Amino acid sequence: MTLPLALLAFFVSLDRFTALHIMISRPIVIATIVGLLTSNIQLTFYVGILIEIFGLIDVQVGTRIPREDSFVAFVMSVLVGNGYFTSVSKFLVILLLLLILMYVANMTEEIVRKINKKVFTKYPYSNWPILFGVVISGLRGVLVYSAGVYFCILVLEYLGGIFKHGNNIKTYSIFISILLSGYLLRFLSFKSLYKYIIFLLGLFLGWLIA
Repeated sequence: MTLPLALLAFFVSLDRFTALHIMISRPIVIATIVGLLTSNIQLTFYVGILIEIFGLIDVQVGTRIPREDSFVAFVMSVLVGNGYFTSVSKFLVILLLLLILMYVANMTEEIVRKINKKVFTKYPYSNWPILFGVVISGLRGVLVYSAGVYFCILVLEYLGGIFKHGNNIKTYSIFISILLSGYLLRFLSFKSLYKYIIFLLGLFLGWLIA
């Protein structure tokens, strides 16, 4: 992963749960920046919209930690921006894989939160825990997001020519974004589990139609 992308991963992770809080960790912002870095902003932007809708499933309320949609947006945008998807089928497989890996990314976030809490509790009157928290939170993003990118690349290489080529990922992203936004915005009062199911069914429906 290039240095600019690594720096972006650092600040996204930092913004998400430690400092800054300037919304750089939102999927649509991540996708736009990655698009600028990879010279493929139009396609990554549509992917960002799709993941942003997915982020509506888990809204952060109080101390609740929402699902790592930033992780999904970063990895998908990097792969899309660098032209790793040659079909909607591969796009869908990797997206579903990332929705699973997202739980692992959340675990690392919870671990770093606990470490930061212990350090701040142990040294309440010192300034260095602040710097420690910033560094460990940012490095967590670089390591976890990079691992997600490289793992998905390995999966794509393994898939090889299994799936047909030539599907229009832009059309697919726009179509299911419209479809899913209608469902998710209407049913925001539903339990998260039901919204995840609706989201996945929407992905498959869009895949079948596209």
